[in-house]
Amino acid sequence: MVYRNRTLKSTILWISIPVTMLFVFITGLFSYLLASNQLEQNAFTSISDTVSQTQSFLNDKLTDVVTSLTILDSDADLSDIMTRTENPAYSLEPDDYLQFNKVLNRASPDRGLIDSMLLYYNYDRLAFYRKDDLTELVKVSLEPYKIGLATDPTSIIHWLTLHTDPIGESFNQNKNRKVVSLFKLLGKNVEQSKGIILFNIKDSFFQTILSNPTISKNGYLCLVSEDGIISYKKVDGKYEFKDSELQPKLIQTSQASGEITVTNEYGKEMLIVYDTLRINKWKIAAVVPKDELFKKVNYIKYLIIAVMFILFGFVIFFSNFLANVITRPIVQLTKKINTIEEGNLEVEFREMSQNEIGVLNRGIRDMICRIKQLLTEIENVQEKKRKAELDALQFQIRPHFLYNTLYSIMHLIEMDEKKNASRMVSALSDFFRISISKGSEIIPFSQEIEHINHYFTIQELRYGDSFTYEIDLDPAILDHQIVKLTLQPLVENAIYHGMKHIRNKGHISIKGIIQDDDCVIRIEDNGAGMSAEQLAKVNASLSDKHTGEGGAGFGIYNVHKRLQLNYGTKYGLSYESNPGTGTVVIVTFR
Repeated sequence: MVYRNRTLKSTILWISIPVTMLFVFITGLFSYLLASNQLEQNAFTSISDTVSQTQSFLNDKLTDVVTSLTILDSDADLSDIMTRTENPAYSLEPDDYLQFNKVLNRASPDRGLIDSMLLYYNYDRLAFYRKDDLTELVKVSLEPYKIGLATDPTSIIHWLTLHTDPIGESFNQNKNRKVVSLFKLLGKNVEQSKGIILFNIKDSFFQTILSNPTISKNGYLCLVSEDGIISYKKVDGKYEFKDSELQPKLIQTSQASGEITVTNEYGKEMLIVYDTLRINKWKIAAVVPKDELFKKVNYIKYLIIAVMFILFGFVIFFSNFLANVITRPIVQLTKKINTIEEGNLEVEFREMSQNEIGVLNRGIRDMICRIKQLLTEIENVQEKKRKAELDALQFQIRPHFLYNTLYSIMHLIEMDEKKNASRMVSALSDFFRISISKGSEIIPFSQEIEHINHYFTIQELRYGDSFTYEIDLDPAILDHQIVKLTLQPLVENAIYHGMKHIRNKGHISIKGIIQDDDCVIRIEDNGAGMSAEQLAKVNASLSDKHTGEGGAGFGIYNVHKRLQLNYGTKYGLSYESNPGTGTVVIVTFR
């Protein structure tokens, strides 16, 4: 009865504020009590996740290096050169050096990861040391690499932890350059080794990986092997942990991953969370002072209390806001909204008074009208996108491309080139598999690059060495999504038109970067190029839908429009070209 004599605003305030504040207080209290235990566990989990992710990343990168070493070891051209050097009368010819450089280029791993490579065989008959793009003739001794390996005859790839490169420092100004090495001895066993294949990994790679994650002020990541520890962060003296104590504790653990608590010589409890690299059984460990870990937990607890008081103020503000907004006519408006929620957009909105409810009424009415218009536009856009995708697929999977590829396969089989025929069949199969993509229009950019690689494989097998190509991408681009079948028409255009009228060897370059949160791909050829007039016509045709003589062509226009339909009008294709210097097509998406 008391509330009947109050205004609607005061009634809402007297009911909502006490009830809501009580609810916030109870919720905050229980959150505070639960957080004291849960947040501590979350801190452990966060460190474990950091260790696990770092282990996974390191394992993948080092696996790539091992794969490159294996590829180099099994290369047929390299085996041919090594076999020829078995003859004492044979001297390496210039062609051998060129062939050897091609072998190194084929097997060369990530340049940002590898510091140098060494190939030594048959007692200096074949002894090359490559750093960056420079190859040096060197003389080395295998004895330092045989030490300690005789007890492990089953190992194929061996690792050396961070050390000074004894070979590179003989002609490098930086005498103290540190590297991590992996190598394979060539021969029947360690004692009868006639050579070595060795990759040196940059110290800066491990420094970046181990220094970037922020564990805590005095927490750090380290990499532990049987022959040493790699770590970079300097900590306060009271939190230091001797390598001679840390190394055996981790090497002797029977589990691949886990956590242990130890006390250093200064009486500080240190939490060690570790995991194991599958590629070489090294341990990646996070060493964290426990008192710093609990400080972070306490900070979060106090933050919860502060947030709770902020919510008290928000409750008072929001309740007052509701009291000013809510009036009796809102009930009628709610009924209409409920009707809209049931899917009926044909609701009649009568004109109301000029107060807040009247404005809301007119806003909803206008919104319904816009929704109807948007639904119609969306249906039209979806139909255009479907037709554009179908046209693009039809343009890509053209009969003459399939016919020429199958004819090339038949020709290879007749020439008893079964291996190349099998490669072309496999590439063609993967080409069409990615083209279909289970009906998906948007695919990861990594799949689009895989699609292009299969296309290049087919064209290389068809045309031999009449052209070369390179793909250089920012790794972050591979995680982005792109409209499928975007790059292949552009590459095909570069092969069939860009390099058609040149006599020298063609080259196609695909480079990708992330610029202002947009992905920018540049496809460049060294073909005949276009005149300024032709270039203007091509770029103009992409915007005015003219694809006739001198325009961009129907397939290229389709790629451009599909990008705009999915990402917006500021995205799509643009061309750059000069006569005699080639053409560049720029693809922009996000």
